[in-house]
Amino acid sequence: MKSEKLYHIILLTFFGMIGSILTGFIFFNKSIFIPSGTTFQFVMSGLYGALFFSLLEYKSVRDQILVMAIILILNLVIFSGKLLSIAYLIRDIFFLGSLFLSIKLYYQFIKRNPKLTFYLRSFVLVLFYGLLNTMFGIIVFIISAKAGFPPLAFIYTIARYGILIGLGIGLGIDFYLHNKKLIFNLLKIKTA
Repeated sequence: MKSEKLYHIILLTFFGMIGSILTGFIFFNKSIFIPSGTTFQFVMSGLYGALFFSLLEYKSVRDQILVMAIILILNLVIFSGKLLSIAYLIRDIFFLGSLFLSIKLYYQFIKRNPKLTFYLRSFVLVLFYGLLNTMFGIIVFIISAKAGFPPLAFIYTIARYGILIGLGIGLGIDFYLHNKKLIFNLLKIKTA
């Protein structure tokens, strides 16, 4: 049973991340694969969001908190080059927090509404992550820039990224959940 759980975590993470990458690729082409670009969020947020969802599904709260802390530290080191930078720490706490909170709300929504059709549920994550990413992005801008309210172009960009990343992760997760028996059969993975 432990190996089956591990397969679920890996495949759920993979399909959620692929959904985000494909959505990003459709709208922004190859630029999503440039680590220094803002559209690289489609790769990293896809990975983080789908991994967190799979942990909600198959792991304990302690494991979820541990992985969130590891992701925060890794994100700081990878994208700032420093272990501790207050500006980047604030940015990552808010942006990763908006992703994790959106995934948690999405997870709760799915569990409470199992009759809601697959793929339609993805729009719930679009709503949650679009709104939270925008709201938390505005807070980060106000804290970091100390210049008041951000310009509308900034708000539009973070809202668009949140909506598209949420759609991609949601579609990838729903695809896996809807087709996991078929996927396990294709990969010749034995289930209990």
